[in-house]
Amino acid sequence: MSLFGKSRATVHPLAETVVWAVPLHVKGGAEQLPPPLVGAYVKVFCRGDSATMAAWAAIQAIEAMGYSVPESPKAVDKMRAADYEAFVSANWPELKDGLPSQIEFYDSIADNRAVLGPFAGYETPSL
Repeated sequence: MSLFGKSRATVHPLAETVVWAVPLHVKGGAEQLPPPLVGAYVKVFCRGDSATMAAWAAIQAIEAMGYSVPESPKAVDKMRAADYEAFVSANWPELKDGLPSQIEFYDSIADNRAVLGPFAGYETPSL
């Protein structure tokens, strides 16, 4: 509460933290994708000192799940952690309820864990 009885919006301590949105092409590895999928694309959100470090962290997160990443990302987007919920709403509004909330996102990045967007799978090999 402020002096005049109005509450102030509390800003999360990680709100201004830089996170990277790393788009990855994923294939089966030790763990196979569900049939009939042969590959997928996913955006991985993670922290990193640079785009290169973030891409490495994103690839490590996917490979830890048993999947392979056949190519390095061509572009990595930088954003504020506070913008995650707006990003999800703008890009995947119909999937919002199945993705981490803003608070869950903060909890994950506080522990330097990657947060995955939805997987967009395909059934025929990409070109």
